[in-house]
Amino acid sequence: TGAAELRDGDYYSSAVNRAARLMSVANGGQIVVSLATSELVRESDIELFDLGEHRLRDLSVAERVYEVRAPGLASGFPPLRSLDAFPGNLPRQLTSFVGRDQELAGIAKALGDWRLVTLTGTGGVGKTRLAVQVAADVLPRFRDGAWLCELAVAADGETMAQVVAAELGVSQRPGMSLEVSVSEYLRTKELLLVLDNCEQLLGPVSVLAENLLRDCAGVRILATSREGLAVGGEHVLPLRSLPLPDATGIGAETNDAVRLFVERAEAARATFVLDDANVGAVGEICRRLDGIPLAIELAAARVVSMSPVEISGLLEERFRLLTGGRRSAVERHQTLRATVDWSYSLLGERERAVFDRLGVFAGSFDATAAQAIVVGDGVERWDVLDALAELVAKSMVVAEETADGTTRYQMLETLRQYARERIDEQGNTDAWRRRHGEYFAAWAEEEAGPGLIGPGELLWRVRVAVDLDNLRAAVTWALDRDDPDDVDLALRIIGALATETTHNPAVGVGPWADEALARVEITSPELRYAVTASAAMHQMNIGNYPRAEELALAAIGDGVPLGAPAPEVAYAALGHSASLLGDPERGLALLLDASRALDRDFPGSAAASYVHSQASMTAFASGDSNARAEAEIALRAAREIANPTALASSLGAYGMVLSQVDAAAALAALDESVAVCRQGASPGVLGMSLQVAASVRMRCGERVRAAHDLREALEHADQVGSRALLYLTVMSGTEILAGFEHFNDAAVFDGIASAGLSAAMRAAPGWASQAAAVADARVTVGSDDYDAAFETGAAMTYDQVVEHTLQVFDDLIRELHDA
Repeated sequence: TGAAELRDGDYYSSAVNRAARLMSVANGGQIVVSLATSELVRESDIELFDLGEHRLRDLSVAERVYEVRAPGLASGFPPLRSLDAFPGNLPRQLTSFVGRDQELAGIAKALGDWRLVTLTGTGGVGKTRLAVQVAADVLPRFRDGAWLCELAVAADGETMAQVVAAELGVSQRPGMSLEVSVSEYLRTKELLLVLDNCEQLLGPVSVLAENLLRDCAGVRILATSREGLAVGGEHVLPLRSLPLPDATGIGAETNDAVRLFVERAEAARATFVLDDANVGAVGEICRRLDGIPLAIELAAARVVSMSPVEISGLLEERFRLLTGGRRSAVERHQTLRATVDWSYSLLGERERAVFDRLGVFAGSFDATAAQAIVVGDGVERWDVLDALAELVAKSMVVAEETADGTTRYQMLETLRQYARERIDEQGNTDAWRRRHGEYFAAWAEEEAGPGLIGPGELLWRVRVAVDLDNLRAAVTWALDRDDPDDVDLALRIIGALATETTHNPAVGVGPWADEALARVEITSPELRYAVTASAAMHQMNIGNYPRAEELALAAIGDGVPLGAPAPEVAYAALGHSASLLGDPERGLALLLDASRALDRDFPGSAAASYVHSQASMTAFASGDSNARAEAEIALRAAREIANPTALASSLGAYGMVLSQVDAAAALAALDESVAVCRQGASPGVLGMSLQVAASVRMRCGERVRAAHDLREALEHADQVGSRALLYLTVMSGTEILAGFEHFNDAAVFDGIASAGLSAAMRAAPGWASQAAAVADARVTVGSDDYDAAFETGAAMTYDQVVEHTLQVFDDLIRELHDA
């Protein structure tokens, strides 16, 4: 229900479009209504069942949806197929999508015929918005969703890989580059990858796309760029400007360019109406701007203070290049630049200064950051807030309220590039980049870093995620500088976020630390420790255990400096590396020594709790009597400091040590650990807790739940890029498979585990139940057949391991449900 206009026997309005989107998510035979409609029928005898809020595929504000229920109507429908029902990260849009119906249909069809479709066109023509809308429309085709990767923030191939990995939640895998790790992760997925703004990185993006097309059969790519990627099998679709209205004014109200102007003008000034007095001027504006959406939106924003006739007059004066006739892509780009020049020329001196300096941000930012960075040279702190309001009103900056009630600002990439050109012309780019780096170094040290290890960790994880582009940009710029003071800004950010190399490797702090190793001698002992420790943990994550041990020993030296950030990281890297190198006794001794050192030097800290929990798990696997005491110490400390990751880790350790003596208490602890992880704590703990819970549930007779838990643990281990965790989970899988009498599969799993875990680890007392299961399997199938299956598993490549183990558990779960 909403206002609409009747033209030529049909209705036109955003309400009509919204209704079509609502219909597209519902099921055949189901009657659904919007909130607006529900208000009109509440007094009738119709029963409305609240289905909750749903994001429709127009990507705008969520719609509350109700189902009509009455005697004789069908019920029990599947869930609505809204955006919330599918994986992905497609962003909510602040404005409606106007026109482009033929393009939407054509691109959707092309994605069915081609695995790489590239939208090309000049900046501002609407490639990004169209690509995101297409992704929303075709989302049901892809089991694993649609994922947007904004590459404009990337400076080179390495940061491109970091952006893609971060959006997908992929960590670097042992022995692989980050780009190869992304490819390996996507090998078994069926998803749409939207690579946006590829033009500045054509070479690296082309290589990435080519590799993904070759190695990942279920992945399709929708790219936006100012030119094609030149990859075999690419289908290039040039995106033209919106159709222009007729100079006579006939049918102007149905023209897409005019509709775009009108909708944006109504958003800027609620009383704006397209009428006979201004329809000619609006049509002239759209024609003079060649139908370029960004240019039209910038012009429409001026209705706040000008009439369309006045705007048209300014365009006539400013855009002498906009003559009739066909124009090349370069000339259309010049048209857009002229549009930005014009919009920029209408800013006051204060707004221009603020706009120029905002160009140093990558991604979005908040008002506090803007005030801290752009003040000076005649701009005061309150000037920044006033200028931001003006820039938002004039569509030079986009504002969006976040879930925590704060406002984030962002410049369109074309405008950001324009702003950067302005400060380049002024010759002071590095001064403002330095201010940007200084702010985010202080923010990381004083707020984000402490926040991640405190009780407010979950909130700070979200805040770090939204400012990750700014942090990455600051580190990249600083490490490229010769001035030691500039380099130190990068080291400060890495040090402040060093815990993430253990708790959330996908953030990318580990690769930053690796790159910064050559510069650590210039900084303080505390930061030198933290950066080196981060590099050590990174090497452990990717499977280079000797190098990890070497760096961890170098980081610790004669002891972790008091006051150093992330004091647990080097100890954890050292202890785990020793165990994975085949000496679990030494690994346990190192972790027990570390727990005592951290209790002494960092009492009551999340770091100490974490090391106690790691010592507990290592002791349990080794059959050491310290296991329960270490877990209890870790859990008491974690509950006192209320840090979610410390709590999840200690609960996981406590559940593990109870798993063979008190199943109910073990599951209570493990389920709480999983719940805390699902709320947003460290991704590194979830897989381990699920793996242990699966084994306990199997022994308790919760067979179906055990299979589900183990399957999720396998997938999670692959996603976080931890080979050690994957092989440990495979070892747990032998017990479950043998329990279901899938003895041949258990033998294959045993062979897989043998290829990834040392004999000493597999023979540890903590794996007694798994050892008993494989012994039963050997007796049942016979030694010869068992050995043949074992060798099949041992010979598998990593890709084959992932594909095979997930398929085995998918088949098992299907079998259980059928039964």
